[in-house]
Amino acid sequence: MEASPVTMEGSMEGSPRSAVVFEEEDLDKITYLRGPAATAVSEASSSTKSEREKVEEFAIRRAIEKLRVFYSVLQVGMICLIGGVLLTALTEILWRLIPGPVAEGVISGLAALAWLLTSLTVVFVSLCPQDELDIEKFVAARPGLTAKFALLPLTTGALRVLEFPFPRWISFVVGIAWLLQGCASCCNGRALCKRLRRSLGRLSFVNLMELWFLDVILASTVNECALDEPGIWTSVWLSFHAAVVIIVDLWLWCRHKMRNTTRFYAACYLTLSWNSSFFACRAIDLGLGHKEWEEGRREDIAIVAAIGFAILILCPILFAILVGQRRLFHKLASWLDHSRGRRLQDGAFMAMLLDSYVVEVGQPWWLTHQEIQEAAAAHPEQVQAKEDIASQIAGLPDHKPRPGFVAGIVIAASEDLQSFSVECQLDNHTAQIVQVDRGQEVLPWPVLLQMGRKGLRCVEWAALSLQVMRTNGTNATGDDFALSRPVGRGEIIDFFVSHSWSDNPAQKWSALQLAVETFYEKHGRYPTFWIDKFCINQNEIADGLRVLPVNVMSCRKMLCLSGNTYHARLWCAWELCVLLSFMSMEMALKQIIVLPLCESALMALTAFDCSTARCYNPNEECRLRRVIEAIGQHRFEIKICALGQMLLDRHVNGEGLLMAGSGISFATSELTAQAAQAAQQEEEKNLDLEDPMVEEKF
Repeated sequence: MEASPVTMEGSMEGSPRSAVVFEEEDLDKITYLRGPAATAVSEASSSTKSEREKVEEFAIRRAIEKLRVFYSVLQVGMICLIGGVLLTALTEILWRLIPGPVAEGVISGLAALAWLLTSLTVVFVSLCPQDELDIEKFVAARPGLTAKFALLPLTTGALRVLEFPFPRWISFVVGIAWLLQGCASCCNGRALCKRLRRSLGRLSFVNLMELWFLDVILASTVNECALDEPGIWTSVWLSFHAAVVIIVDLWLWCRHKMRNTTRFYAACYLTLSWNSSFFACRAIDLGLGHKEWEEGRREDIAIVAAIGFAILILCPILFAILVGQRRLFHKLASWLDHSRGRRLQDGAFMAMLLDSYVVEVGQPWWLTHQEIQEAAAAHPEQVQAKEDIASQIAGLPDHKPRPGFVAGIVIAASEDLQSFSVECQLDNHTAQIVQVDRGQEVLPWPVLLQMGRKGLRCVEWAALSLQVMRTNGTNATGDDFALSRPVGRGEIIDFFVSHSWSDNPAQKWSALQLAVETFYEKHGRYPTFWIDKFCINQNEIADGLRVLPVNVMSCRKMLCLSGNTYHARLWCAWELCVLLSFMSMEMALKQIIVLPLCESALMALTAFDCSTARCYNPNEECRLRRVIEAIGQHRFEIKICALGQMLLDRHVNGEGLLMAGSGISFATSELTAQAAQAAQQEEEKNLDLEDPMVEEKF
């Protein structure tokens, strides 16, 4: 495909918006990395870039991918155009060569299809955001497309170049100009063609298009009104409509600051609306006997054909106007783009951000007592006399004392960043240096995507029970993992369950039951779930957590069981961050179903503060915070607060707990009552779940 510059706004939540100019021929050079060579480049560069740089780079890649979708929509329009041009030329020739009623019906049907394709061409092209398309550059970069455009005015103009009283010679000249532009561009290496291209380059494609449209409207109106036929009102309406179109076109022509693309859209819509009026007036005149049809031709076929032309030309335009061009563009783009595949890529990138976390010299690092004891026993020579380490640690901005952990400072890191040295205080006079191995290779996002898709599992509703939901994630066993199964080919998991293991399991179970019942009523089957301790192999927990974002994006929806501790869990915040970072709030509301287990959970969401969310492991917390801040913590918090406020408003108004469009709706009181009853039964069993910071692997 020929190259053409297009300006895109490359943006992601939390990353700066910047206009980026891409050449279409460079897409394969800049877009998502592929193959072993690209993997090696990614591995070599990922460790040397900050999280912010990685986010900005991925934002550019996503903008380029959006550009691919943009061109896909245009290509659909161009396919319709080519089909319409060829069918129009074919019907013009067949109409004059093949007589007979059967042939008339077939030719009229082909002509109707040609008009429909022409109208769809205009609609599809006009769906693309005007700020992102320069129609002049788009067409100029495609000489073959310009030559195809030339077929339509050449075919229709040449057959009517001697028509009286207004011949179509202007259309014929426009067709010749387009044809010469296309030929000159294709053969731009020759001197003659270069001179011809420079001369024709002064002729704007949009100006030629507007000139052709005006010629078609003016010539057809004058020739129609010049006929000595009864029925003046159709001629009056046709003349009035033509005058309005011509005046608006001339007004747009005189507005030099108006974009060529906007003028092109307006001229196309106005001309097609006039064409619809032209055929409607023809059908009326033929039906009332005010117009004489060609000798030997069937008038009834001509009437039906004229009505069909008028409807098929106008309907796509009206549909686009009523539904909304932007909405239709997103629908078509989603269909062409296979949005699920892009969501999985987004999830893999989030996994790569977390996976390629770089430990920096001078940052805090927490060690368990067991790690310190093992290091002291293995390397007693690394125990040194030092008294100021504690004050240094206390002065670090990210330092927060944690029970079960001893804070230290990273004092050195290997060149490959796979290991680093941490110095921690043993007592008032000695310090211990501990060598920490990363333990896993940093992987690029394509590899993480493949890992996530290969190991994706789900758990059936029949395998779940209150009993298996009671145990905490840290107590998960191989028996829990055996409850899940691999996802089948083409299968999509219904719900990713985001929850805190410290929240009351009876309340969560009641919420799940209600959600499943409603899902079954709508779909006639029970849903499938992704739940951490069932779908992550306990013997390979590290690998499972690495691809957690891919698991999030592999599910149709996220089901948030928001209890008293949900908002304080940083892993829960990370799951929400994965889903919200790459989509608008409107799209997010369709993807997230929130089940607040109590009213206090609703209030907590409305005041969500990521800085107060914690992990049991402070190193994991530091890693998650740095990535969330790089992506955009403030915007992420705003989205969560807005989500909580909408839920709270629904609760106050008595409209139910779940988001619109989720397919589930039930009253707050119903869930609250059942959850309270279940919680009371759970308390009778003396389950101790009061500690909000129990150790969680997930």
